[in-house]
Amino acid sequence: MSYVLFSYGSEIQLIIKNINLIYLPLVILLSIFQYLLSAWRWHFIASNTKSKIDYLDAIKFYYISGFLNNILPTGILGDIYRTMNIKVNDEKGDFLKSFQSVIFERLSGQVSLLVTFILSLAFLFFINKKYEAFFYTLTLIIILILLINLFFKFNLKSKYINNFKYIFSGKLFYKHFFLSLIIVITYITTYIICALALELNIDIVSFFVFAPLVLFSMTLPVSIGGWGVRETAALAVSFLLGLSVSASVTVAIVYGLTNLICSVPGLYFLINKKSN
Repeated sequence: MSYVLFSYGSEIQLIIKNINLIYLPLVILLSIFQYLLSAWRWHFIASNTKSKIDYLDAIKFYYISGFLNNILPTGILGDIYRTMNIKVNDEKGDFLKSFQSVIFERLSGQVSLLVTFILSLAFLFFINKKYEAFFYTLTLIIILILLINLFFKFNLKSKYINNFKYIFSGKLFYKHFFLSLIIVITYITTYIICALALELNIDIVSFFVFAPLVLFSMTLPVSIGGWGVRETAALAVSFLLGLSVSASVTVAIVYGLTNLICSVPGLYFLINKKSN
C-alpha cells in the first residue's frame, strides 16, 4: 500500500478530486439492501440446521460484524464477534451452532462469488471470440462440477459434514445460492458505481470478471478492513480492466471508503448493545 501511494499518490489525488458524490446515496441504499439480504441468508441457513436466529438480531449483528471487520485487523474479528454474541435458539453461548451458521453463510457468498467470476470469464472470452480460452474455462467448469458431485457421494459420518451436505445440495442450496448471487451482484454493482463516480470509462463485463478477484482479496485475513490487499489486487488487474494503475487503485480506495461508511450503523448497534 505504501509503495502504491508513494508511486501513484499524486495521480490518485487528482482522480479522487473528480469524484461525483451524487452517487453516494445510491451506494448507501444498495448497501442497506445488501445487509438486509445477507442477514436473511444467515437467518435462513441457521434455521435449516436447527439453529434458530432472530432476523432482527441477525441484521444488528451483521452490521456490527461489518463495522468491526472494517476497522480491526484480519477482517474476520467481526465474524468472530457475531459468532460469540448472537443468540441461537434463544440462548447465548451455543458457540458450535453459531460458528457453523456463520461459516456456512460466508461460504455461500464465496461460492457465488467464484461462480460469478468463472461464468463472467467464460462470457468475456466468448464475446471477444477467444474460443480456445472459452473452451478451457468451460472444461474447468465441468471438472469442478464432477469433483463436487464426487464429494457429495462420499458418506462421511460427521454431523457437521452432513449439515454441510444438507445446506449445499438440492433445492435448499439453490435457494441460498441465488440469494448470494444477488448479494454478489450488489457488491460488484457498488464497485462499478465507484468507478462511475470517478467519471472513468469502464467495460462492465470486465468488471464482472475482475471485481470478484478484488473482493476475494479482501477476505484474506492479513490486513485491516482489506486495506492494502484490495489496492494491491486492483493494481494487479488494472491493465486487464483497461484502466491505468492509478485509476484502478483509486476505485479500490473509494470502494473501501464507501464500504466503511455503509457499515457505520454497526457502530450504533454496538454502542446500543453495550448500553443495554
